[in-house]
Amino acid sequence: MDLSAPDGGNLPPINAFTLIGNGIKIGGSAIGSPEDIKEMLDLAAEKKVKPWVQQRPMKDANQAIIDMKNGEARYRYVLVNNKS
Repeated sequence: MDLSAPDGGNLPPINAFTLIGNGIKIGGSAIGSPEDIKEMLDLAAEKKVKPWVQQRPMKDANQAIIDMKNGEARYRYVLVNNKS
């Protein structure tokens, strides 16, 4: 896996208005290429790796945000819509 990334000096000049006007987006990932990510997700599915989540009712969304900002989230919060 190649962990290198250009430092900005090797990038071509980009006109922001050309990007905006044409709806073009530029992005990247620090966790690997799309192929690396697919391989990782396939392995997680094969080994039945499950995330650790803490479900919160949708009505408590504002409190969940406050709790996250206060460092009280123990796992990833998942908001659940109990009405459907």
